[in-house]
Amino acid sequence: MKLSEKLAALCALVAAVPLMIAALIAFSALAANARQQALEQLRKDSRAVASLYDKRLDTMRVAAQQIAVDISNKALVSSEAADGSSNTAWARLQDMLPRAQNEFNLDFLIVADPTGRVIARHNDKPAAGETLISFNDKNLLVEKVIADANLLRNPAQAAAVVEHRDHLAKLGLENLAQVRLGHEVKVSDALMLEASAAIFSAGRFVGVILIGQMLNNYAVARPGASPLQTPLVAEARQVLQGSMNQESAAAIPFGAAIALGDTIIASSILLPGTGEKAALSGALVTPTDTPNLIQESNRHFAIAWQPIKSFEGLPVGAIGAAISADGINGASASLKWSLWLLTLLACLLAGAAGYLFGRNLSARINTLTDAASRMSLGELSAPVRDESLPEKRLLPEFLLKDEITTLTNKLDDMRESFRQAIERLKKR
Repeated sequence: MKLSEKLAALCALVAAVPLMIAALIAFSALAANARQQALEQLRKDSRAVASLYDKRLDTMRVAAQQIAVDISNKALVSSEAADGSSNTAWARLQDMLPRAQNEFNLDFLIVADPTGRVIARHNDKPAAGETLISFNDKNLLVEKVIADANLLRNPAQAAAVVEHRDHLAKLGLENLAQVRLGHEVKVSDALMLEASAAIFSAGRFVGVILIGQMLNNYAVARPGASPLQTPLVAEARQVLQGSMNQESAAAIPFGAAIALGDTIIASSILLPGTGEKAALSGALVTPTDTPNLIQESNRHFAIAWQPIKSFEGLPVGAIGAAISADGINGASASLKWSLWLLTLLACLLAGAAGYLFGRNLSARINTLTDAASRMSLGELSAPVRDESLPEKRLLPEFLLKDEITTLTNKLDDMRESFRQAIERLKKR
């Protein structure tokens, strides 16, 4: 290999290698930062989803108050009901409750007297002695509303409640509540959003209304539906979709999920090409604020959770935002590709500059070699100069003023001295 090629390759390598090393270090740091930002965005999305849950509780509370006022205005519960004529009260209420159930998209409605004894419910006539505040099956929302109403306060209460299979069977919801993974039933209990409000007639506390909306399995939104008619995870998906660009929303599975204990009971994470089939329903999770990875088939999902608490303030479930792990890694992957392209371009430019510098250096040395060869043969007429070199014209002037330039000038001065000395000798 010629010296010119060696010098050109060496200079190109010296210019490009540090860029490659710096790029590798930058890639690692920037990729980690991009992933961290994506995870932080997921945590923000989970808090946004949790705010929708709080809003839904407020909507349930308002719905309970509205139904209580409607019952009071139509005198469907009065002092007669409070005195124990449950058959008459049930007959008058039975026509209203199914209509209210459809209007507010509720899974159950129950009306009780001031002692908590059930007067009517949406699906069937209550059993004798059926109550909402029995020792073994006490509804804390109803108990609180009754206590406040007896003090002539008229609040409404709303909270998440876990209803067990036996109670679900009374309400006709035991099959609807089952969450399955394949053919296996993973959850038989239901996580419900419940609200209760007092019924007053002529300033007298005459009853209490209890309504509930189940979270298990509901995931698909209906066009034109009201907030209560839209499943909570479907509403959350709509909000999350609004914060994503259209291309990402179409390509990357995302949505919201609700867990009861350690099992997902509702999900709006729709997989591309599967229509409205939700992913992860029935999957086991560890609900924490720190995003955790869950696998279904060949896909991984990252989910950040926020707690769902009972009326007593105890965690009974969780609601969270989820996105395919490709969406988390995609942010760093796209950044990596961009940086790789920029680094490749920079390395090419640096390599080209290094190659040009090396060729220039070797060409200048060759000029000195040729001049020395001519001088050794007695050829002293040609000056030792390298201004005519094409490589020299491509480089800035400050890169050409170095020891080689000095050596060239000295060698040319020496050539000129020899020539003049020879001329003097010839004249003698």
